[in-house]
Amino acid sequence: MGKKNAKRLLVLTFTIFFGITTYFCFPFFINFNDDKKTGIENILSELIFYKVNIKGNIEYKLNPFPTLQISEIYLNKENENSIIDNINVEVSPLDLISNKFSYNDIIIQGGEFIIDLNDLNRLNLIEEFSDKKVIFKEVSLKFFNNKQSFNLNQFSGTVEYKNSKVSELNGNLYLGEIPFKINYFKNKLNIKSKEINLKILIDNFLDENKLITININNSISFPGIETLFTELNFKKNNELIEIQSNQFKTNIFNGNLDISKSLNSKDPFQIKAIFNDVNFKKISYSELSEFFENGLNFFSNIFDANVNIEFKELKTRNSVFKNLQMSFSFENGDIRVDKLKLFSDLHAINIQGRNIDYQKDKLFFYDFEFKTENLKDICQKICTDKSLLDKIQGNEFKLKSKGLLNINKAKITVEENFTDRQFNDNELKKLNSNLNSLVLYGKLENLFNLSRYFTLL
Repeated sequence: MGKKNAKRLLVLTFTIFFGITTYFCFPFFINFNDDKKTGIENILSELIFYKVNIKGNIEYKLNPFPTLQISEIYLNKENENSIIDNINVEVSPLDLISNKFSYNDIIIQGGEFIIDLNDLNRLNLIEEFSDKKVIFKEVSLKFFNNKQSFNLNQFSGTVEYKNSKVSELNGNLYLGEIPFKINYFKNKLNIKSKEINLKILIDNFLDENKLITININNSISFPGIETLFTELNFKKNNELIEIQSNQFKTNIFNGNLDISKSLNSKDPFQIKAIFNDVNFKKISYSELSEFFENGLNFFSNIFDANVNIEFKELKTRNSVFKNLQMSFSFENGDIRVDKLKLFSDLHAINIQGRNIDYQKDKLFFYDFEFKTENLKDICQKICTDKSLLDKIQGNEFKLKSKGLLNINKAKITVEENFTDRQFNDNELKKLNSNLNSLVLYGKLENLFNLSRYFTLL
């Protein structure tokens, strides 16, 4: 009796082992590339709302769970295209054997995944998803609509769905070469970067109206700013995006910021700001030079915009000017300065011009105007050599000038110059020589040092 039971147990064990092996291994004999590819393409297309074309192979694997590995997947939406290296889909062998297709977690690995900004709400709610995960491994995300696009690189993370809706997102990505951590939970999006000490919190992320909080504790592009905190109200309707600050504070000024953008045209952003309690005392000439040479170009290459900023009651090292007004535009990477005006009750500088890239040079074509009711007052405040005061004849002084500044080479060419009269060619030649040898001296930062100009007296 014992031998019979042992034999039956052996047969039963072998039968179970053979059954399990057959269950998991039978799908290896299915040719997914010929028989199933079109159906899987259609399922993926319905799932992610884009046209899917599988150019590579579909293979059944155990790694360690039953999975379909799909390679070289082409996505198409509108005029946007992308290629994903691999998609791994956890599947049921029984469904495959029964000529059905169901899936559990999905892994998207390598390549680029396109996301239509108009489909964000649809991607947030996918009826076929219930308690599923979508896992990304080093995937570039390209967000787009019919007017613009931007990329987030090397995104690795997990999107969790519960009751067909995104419940949580956690991951890491790169913006340029800067790493960020991203988290989404209960309609709140958190973005952080330790490398640049940046924190962004967006409340009501999927709603038309949002509250955006930005906290920066690091040196950023604008001269002198090391910390920034702002709360922004984001509103959107069918025609317009509006962003208005509840708070806008930095270590050197505070005030209000308004940003708007039309959705019905290719009009640029409209940016307006008024800042008070402005302390520019610690801003160095080298910081101004860096901003003028690189900072403005950084912003102009990101977006087109019309910018109007007013700084009131300036605190500077020499107290010559009390207010600063700036009106400029970013246009396809070029910068147009409509007004850059420094002024007080007695003194004023006004600059207009256009900054463009020409071959390897950054060129600024300018119109310059300076006037004062007390030139000695300026020299008294900024001249290191007080003997220059004796060379000043009269208090009132006016100057108009037009020319070209080569920013890379820190070289200026004055084409026209007026004081009480217009300079002739020989006078212009001498003025250009003195400006470049005595004032600029091959360093762009010297352009902002007003005391150096008094050496021309």
